[in-house]
Amino acid sequence: MTQHDLIVVGAGPAGAHLAKEAAKLGLDVLVLERLSRDRVGDKVCGEGIALHHLKNPGIPYPTGKELGNTIDGIDIYPPSMENHITISQRVEGEPCDGWTIDRIYFGQRLLGYAEEAGAKIQDHAHVLEPIFDNGTVIGVKYKDTKTKKIREAHAQVTVDASGMSASLRRKMKNPHIEQTIELRDQAVCYREILELQEPFEPADRCWIIMDDHYSPGGYVWIFPRGGKIANVGLGTQGGQGHRPKDLYKQFLKTNPIFKDAKVIHGGGGAAPIRRPLWSYVADGIVFIGDSGCHVNPIHGGGIGSAIEAGHVVAPIIQQAIESNDVSTSGLWPFNVKYNREHYGQKIASLDLMRHLLQEVGNEEFDYVINNRILTTEDLQRANAGEGIHLSALDKAGRFMRGIRKLGLLRRIQRVSRAMSEMLSLYRSFPEAPDTFEPWKQRVVQLYHDLGYQP
Repeated sequence: MTQHDLIVVGAGPAGAHLAKEAAKLGLDVLVLERLSRDRVGDKVCGEGIALHHLKNPGIPYPTGKELGNTIDGIDIYPPSMENHITISQRVEGEPCDGWTIDRIYFGQRLLGYAEEAGAKIQDHAHVLEPIFDNGTVIGVKYKDTKTKKIREAHAQVTVDASGMSASLRRKMKNPHIEQTIELRDQAVCYREILELQEPFEPADRCWIIMDDHYSPGGYVWIFPRGGKIANVGLGTQGGQGHRPKDLYKQFLKTNPIFKDAKVIHGGGGAAPIRRPLWSYVADGIVFIGDSGCHVNPIHGGGIGSAIEAGHVVAPIIQQAIESNDVSTSGLWPFNVKYNREHYGQKIASLDLMRHLLQEVGNEEFDYVINNRILTTEDLQRANAGEGIHLSALDKAGRFMRGIRKLGLLRRIQRVSRAMSEMLSLYRSFPEAPDTFEPWKQRVVQLYHDLGYQP
């Protein structure tokens, strides 16, 4: 058995960045990673990250082999591909909106920062379960997959950053910690890195195509990596019986740019697309990244929000340890800070839009985009976590443009109002656990009023 201040389960973006920040604060940090050290970062995803997700935590921007392409916006297409809406969060004075990256090189860099800061990395460590003492997590049991031995590691605080597998969260018995994620709240995807016959253009744009024929409950993506290399894939809503790989192969036949493309790498995966966990903390334990449902529910991107979670929670863990209070109450400030000031409020608001988009069929989505029922400005505000705000003039204009789809227009307006309400709720997240339940019921009611399941 080993003893530490902090155990981090998982060396992905959330876990690696947290390990670095915590070690810099002087904590004794052990990272337990299931993969071998040289495979950290090997994960199927779209490989896109916004500039602000690296700038805010002070992570140097990608260069060299890690850098895929410099991106200035995301073009969102309806099924007809006749029009599109562009979303960009580029700030004046910054070089770009974000990048596509090579996930392995990026993951290796973040883990290197953690090691340089003093964190200990134990790879080939398959975490089995948390160790409890009177209901408080005091460490983990794990299997060393090289020696086949079962080992224990103890710590004052344990963090589950194990991704979608949520190896510790699944073993919790706490009313505010969901053990499992419903299939309907998961995105199941298949993705390939392709070498095309010609360079993808425009090279500074990522494409998202909303087409429920190929990606029911999700979307198709084309993210250029530079030159002739592109990250292409699709995600579907879980639990619907679809085979993403089959749908993906059908989609490739729709566009001649994919003809004779060479497959460099392929694979599938899953991500939570839903509101955040009710609580990211319990006695002695914290949940971040995919395990904490810190994922954008619209596009399933989670690299930036995971890093942000690790950045926010590190000093809170240090303070809890120094105060000798690693209870739910002692760790509760992470819930407050991440939800009120950071990505939690955005995830919660966007989840309502996710439900709306999953109701909209191809014909309706074409109508919405082609008739500007939803505009670039709407999606810019929503994507920034600000909700959608319609002035009286806006409403009048959209009423005339949307007169053939009044039911859909009213639905969009209802969800827009609810998104603003959700932002307000999360910006007033309860200061302490004993005032949480009434707040939770208000969130649940907001979902029910729209006919959604929270």
